[in-house]
Amino acid sequence: MNMIQHIGDVPTRFRALFPKWRGHIPLRQRLTAVSEALFANHAGLAGAIDAAPYAAFEAAHRDLPPVHCYRIVPNAARAMLASVPDRLRAPWLCGLLIDRIAIFEKTLAQNRLAAEFAYHYRDSFHRILDQIDRNPGVGDIGSDAFMKDLWLTRGVMIPAYASILWPRSGLSIRAVLRGGLPAIYKVMRHCGGWRPMLEGHTHDSMARAYWNEAGWRETMRLCALTMLAMPAVRGSFGVTWYYDPAVLDITPKLGFTHRLQLDHGAFRFCIGSSEAAIGHALAANAARRNRYREGKYLPTDYAIVWSRRALIAAYGPGATPV
Repeated sequence: MNMIQHIGDVPTRFRALFPKWRGHIPLRQRLTAVSEALFANHAGLAGAIDAAPYAAFEAAHRDLPPVHCYRIVPNAARAMLASVPDRLRAPWLCGLLIDRIAIFEKTLAQNRLAAEFAYHYRDSFHRILDQIDRNPGVGDIGSDAFMKDLWLTRGVMIPAYASILWPRSGLSIRAVLRGGLPAIYKVMRHCGGWRPMLEGHTHDSMARAYWNEAGWRETMRLCALTMLAMPAVRGSFGVTWYYDPAVLDITPKLGFTHRLQLDHGAFRFCIGSSEAAIGHALAANAARRNRYREGKYLPTDYAIVWSRRALIAAYGPGATPV
């Protein structure tokens, strides 16, 4: 598996920024070892794959619309997975990840991303193989984390350090309407429409290593490179509780997530509160929980949106570091 051609000193720079980054480490032997262990530890797995082939499972996804949620699994694919014996279902899904990684060189050749992304995919694949090796039970199509990893191995989701990028997204009209006339005006004026858009998602298993200011700067740069490879994409956006300006009074260290975007051409509007926003905001921070109990803070989702022009100008090739 020789996914990477020589592209200069990129590995050196990224190893200096992120000591845990493994995009420079060859993958073939690790892939073989994890695959052999998976089959050795799960008798009957090869037969289950013959009965429910990965190629047919992947073919069932071909008719998904151009803009769709990454968590969607077509009924035909669900039925195929349901035919796999219960005890082999999770290993079968882990084997699917391995199968996608094994043919990724071909996948990579078909997309238009800059050559540098090969390194970042390889870094993600090392992490995915570690997870399979530790616990084949991670194979679960009901798991948000698993579905993100599956779309990474398919070469559709894009690894970008602090985030993963979903290029088959679009702003919800309902969400923009919640932002009122100013949000509608800005989206139409700056982006020219709601979709297609590049959506940034936090992936917890990646965030542990890269969720810091340096990781966010690199995320913005990789977003800009992705935009250059996808001329039809109108812009980029993310929706989360920590984009709420009220958060900075409680957790000022999150300021870089605002500053690196809003100071350089992005714009923001309110989406509203929800049980999910409350749960995520309060999960790991006592100060936010206390403010919420006191009635002084209501976790609220905000959207931050970039037009492609603004993002490329701020973080694209030749841009002055910000």
